[in-house]
Amino acid sequence: MKKEFQIKEPCSVARENMQEIPGGSFCDHCSKKVYDLANKTDDEIKILLQTNSSVCGRIQADRLSIPEGKTETPYNFFQLPFRTIASGIFLSILFTSNLNAQKKKIDTLGVAEIQGMIWVSPKSEDENYDYPEPVIMRKLEVKPSGDAGNLIQYQSVVILTPYKRFKSEQAFKNYINIPADNVRMSNIFVFEGTPPQNGELNTNKYFLFVNKRHIKEDNTLNLNLDQAKGLPFNPKNKDFIYFLDGEEITRKEFEQYEKENKIDSYFLPEIYAEELFGTEYYFENGAIVSYRR
Repeated sequence: MKKEFQIKEPCSVARENMQEIPGGSFCDHCSKKVYDLANKTDDEIKILLQTNSSVCGRIQADRLSIPEGKTETPYNFFQLPFRTIASGIFLSILFTSNLNAQKKKIDTLGVAEIQGMIWVSPKSEDENYDYPEPVIMRKLEVKPSGDAGNLIQYQSVVILTPYKRFKSEQAFKNYINIPADNVRMSNIFVFEGTPPQNGELNTNKYFLFVNKRHIKEDNTLNLNLDQAKGLPFNPKNKDFIYFLDGEEITRKEFEQYEKENKIDSYFLPEIYAEELFGTEYYFENGAIVSYRR
């Protein structure tokens, strides 16, 4: 049986330093969840990859297709790709603490669990496939300020882009991992509080335009939360333009996704919607922008 996955460049981030969370652990180094894939089937892993542009996880070495001549390799986590491509879906996997890929040959690892960057193994006719350049990631650190007596209470920070939203983890709410190419000249930041019981759009959410030049070289940015605004949603107005992961959808499709509880959505008035999608659309009544979970 052909092994489905293949490691290109593993990484040596220590697992014992990660915080255990449901379904895996949390890596403070890159602000990402590390999924425990050891008990998942290949099909389940593929589904996870197809529904996420970047997935970190942990998998057994004997489930990997090891290229011939692959022995000692100097691994560098920040040189690894973080995106889905046509002939190879990338999965970021981090090395377990008891393994040292720099010193041991991969073919001696047996059934131990490996963590590092892997992708769906290419077919034999794809052996000469020219893999794309790695995606450069930026770990942004938000440093909030404002009126201490009236400061916004939030659980996470979100950056909205046309095709994907990037969200911080609650345990590290001021850190966001985002590909450098997704940082626009003007970015929409959302400070999200406790999710509302009724699921009403924009409840406990505060929006803020952030210019790229405010991001310092060390990836920190000072944000005055007094400037963040709540954008109230009027459900009586039904004449919105609906988007799902950057693609325009119908109101009926939106309502079906919402009913199935498969998406997270935001109402954006005209100025915000145009910032995200340009002036090609007529956003007089605003847009409802959704992302798959």
